[in-house]
Amino acid sequence: MKLPVRVLIVEDLPTDVELAQREIRKVLPQCEFLQVDHEEAFMDALREFRPDIILSDYAMPRFDGMRALALALQHVPETPFIVMTGSMNEETAVSCMKAGAWDYVIKEHIKRLGSAVLSALDQRAVKQEKLQAERSLRESEELFRNLFQNHTAIKLIIDPDTGRLVDVNDAAVAFYGWSREEMLRMRVQDLNTLPEEEIRKRMDDVRNRRKAHFEAQHRRADGSLRNVEVFSSRIEVKGKVFLHSIVIDVTERKQIEAERERLMTAIQQLGEIILITDTTGKILFVNQAFETITGYSPQETVGQTPRILKSGVQDEAFYKNLWDTITHGRTWKSRIVNRKKDGTLYTESATISPVKTPSGKITHYVAVKRDITEHLELEAKFQQAQKLEAIGRLAGGVAHDYNNMINVILGYTQMAMAQVRNHPKLYEQLEQVLAAAHRSSEITQQLLAFARKQTIKPEIIPLNASIEKSLRMLHRLIGENIELAWHPGKTVGNVYVDPVQLEQMLANLCVNARDAIADVGKLTIETDRVTIDDAYCKSHPEALPGDYAVLEVSDNGCGMSAEVMEKIFEPFYTTKEVGKGTGLGLSSVYGIVRQNKGFIHVYSEEGKGTTFRIYFPHHETPGKILETRQTVAPVKGKGERVLVVEDEPMLIEVTREILKAAGYVVVTATRPEEALQIVSSDTVGFELLISDVVLPEMNGKELAKRIREHLPDVRVLFMSGYTANAICHFGILDEDVDFIQKPYSVASLTAKVRSILER
Repeated sequence: MKLPVRVLIVEDLPTDVELAQREIRKVLPQCEFLQVDHEEAFMDALREFRPDIILSDYAMPRFDGMRALALALQHVPETPFIVMTGSMNEETAVSCMKAGAWDYVIKEHIKRLGSAVLSALDQRAVKQEKLQAERSLRESEELFRNLFQNHTAIKLIIDPDTGRLVDVNDAAVAFYGWSREEMLRMRVQDLNTLPEEEIRKRMDDVRNRRKAHFEAQHRRADGSLRNVEVFSSRIEVKGKVFLHSIVIDVTERKQIEAERERLMTAIQQLGEIILITDTTGKILFVNQAFETITGYSPQETVGQTPRILKSGVQDEAFYKNLWDTITHGRTWKSRIVNRKKDGTLYTESATISPVKTPSGKITHYVAVKRDITEHLELEAKFQQAQKLEAIGRLAGGVAHDYNNMINVILGYTQMAMAQVRNHPKLYEQLEQVLAAAHRSSEITQQLLAFARKQTIKPEIIPLNASIEKSLRMLHRLIGENIELAWHPGKTVGNVYVDPVQLEQMLANLCVNARDAIADVGKLTIETDRVTIDDAYCKSHPEALPGDYAVLEVSDNGCGMSAEVMEKIFEPFYTTKEVGKGTGLGLSSVYGIVRQNKGFIHVYSEEGKGTTFRIYFPHHETPGKILETRQTVAPVKGKGERVLVVEDEPMLIEVTREILKAAGYVVVTATRPEEALQIVSSDTVGFELLISDVVLPEMNGKELAKRIREHLPDVRVLFMSGYTANAICHFGILDEDVDFIQKPYSVASLTAKVRSILER
């Protein structure tokens, strides 16, 4: 009850007013009273005082209770009205009650007034609650009718016991095509393509779980089928359960999704990169090829910009041209060198196009990229092979014809010399012709070797013994100023080559080394046996997996630049002065190696000497030529910590991956000072240091010395593209230092590391 209660008393006698107020305060202490005695004051009180209850005397000089009752019923019908009178018979009381009074109190029994007032107020509260409930029910029914009947969503009310459609809204009538009356004679089974058992099961699921969501196909009056999503829930009305289903037509969405799925499947399976950015360059989408090629997953990429691939090869003008092109609505096409997640560079052919709205506004950029690194490498190798093959065919043809002419010259010269023995001056001149012919014959033999057109007789021979037979000849070729060191490997074994060609190849390599040494120097010949694995072959397509005998010829001469190294095997290419070289020595070496199923690598830097490593397939004892070769599994580590120092980013990355996969904890540095900082700040320590011999800032030997100031017990493995013996000549390595030759295979590196750590 709202307090204070406002009580309007219609009475002309003050004493009666006081009595009424006293009785009411007994039951309602918090009250406000207003007394009036005529009609005008009564009407003002109804408007302004707004009483919660009205008490009125039945008969007054200027106003009477029945008139007050009539006015109250007209203006405030919900306000309780109690009649008070000094003399009232039963007939008068009945008339008042019939007229609309809530109660009456005889003044002689004024003590009943308090309970009458409380009763009237309680009745009023009950009546108000009932009216409010009825009003809420009407509003709720109206709201439900609007939500159901007029809602744009398709709605069905279903009886789960029979499947009958109890009610459908206007949207359902419009969607299905039947009239409302027709649909109310149908069952939900009439709309579905599913078996009735499945429909029954779904209705039971909704009945038991109170709500469900599923997809279906519904038929319409015109016979067409539509894909729909159904959201169904259980409702209960007066103890009866119904199902309220909202049906959404998803036919077009399904078609779009299916088309999108086909498109996405195609995009994901493309071998080319598909990359989509917004207008600021932020990446919104990449396909699977992006991760395959770059190493970055979509999770790492989305939200970034293509700058994560920036290699530094292109200058800012290159990228400015790119952005100027696409931001002006044009398509940009070019090649670009980017960097993968592992640090390796790759070249891609890229097309970047703007995506525009019908009005021409650019909303996105789409890039289609193809990794052409391998293609370019293969193209370069193919072009080089084509060039050498063409030159070889030409050289072979010329040498063949030229050799015939030399044979004629030799014959005639020798016959003429026999006839002019008594003419010393003429005889001496013919001797010079003969010598020139012999020299020309040697040149043709070198051309034939390059062209792989020599007649050869390969044999399975022990490599070390064959080289030893040539050492005396080689000493004479290089002269006394150059030291010749011979270091045969113990497990080299046999190779299948022509012994004559082997000697010819050795002679050419030694002469080349001699010419590279200005005055006094050292030439080293050594042999070894290595296993080439699949990982090595991926970066050296000329190699095949298997066991190889390696012949290595190193010098500490002037070395070569990268530009020179690209052409050293081309015939007639030479860096020597005119008259001091034909440019056929190394080209004949290349021909001999390839003709005998081998391959050759060259390592050189200007001012640091040159190393030729020649790989011949290893063979067992004569008569047992191996047709297949097996790779050697890497030797596993035991979690030791290894610090690798190498200034070539790609090589340091592959070394790290090899050792990590073998079970080591690997930390890398590209500079000696970086390595020293790592060691000085490290709190755990390292068991092994693997360092390149030639580094910026300081060499590998000095770095090892400085690191041992922090880690006295650390073990050291040096690596280089030069032979260990050649480097010894410079005093960089001590005799007891471990060394591994570049290039090394996975098996050779892990075996070497394991042997050092377990020594």
